[in-house]
Amino acid sequence: MDVEQIAGSFVVEIGIRQAWPFLGLCDNRPTPNQETRLYIDASWAIEAADSAGGSADDGIRWLTAATVLNGRTIDAARVNDDGSLRLTADPGIALVVSGEPEPYTVGEPWRLSEWHPA
Repeated sequence: MDVEQIAGSFVVEIGIRQAWPFLGLCDNRPTPNQETRLYIDASWAIEAADSAGGSADDGIRWLTAATVLNGRTIDAARVNDDGSLRLTADPGIALVVSGEPEPYTVGEPWRLSEWHPA
């Protein structure tokens, strides 16, 4: 999936699936609406007024910090040269996921599921 496609979508869920933190994203522009999930299996940071960071195995920290993203629109999404993912939301909030695997990383440091009807 082209990461730039998630710009304009909004965060509809924050959670942990087995060991992986995730964000659920919804795009209401197409008909029918569609959703995808971002799964995280590496270190992450949320840049906001109260910045936070952690690793994929730090579930409580993820759930607490990621609430700032809930309901926010993703204004920009990009993959940096180092493979890290940066999602910028309104107003001035960003999620950055490392592109480097950690010792506990099972597959990719982060991945997006395919879009499916909402």
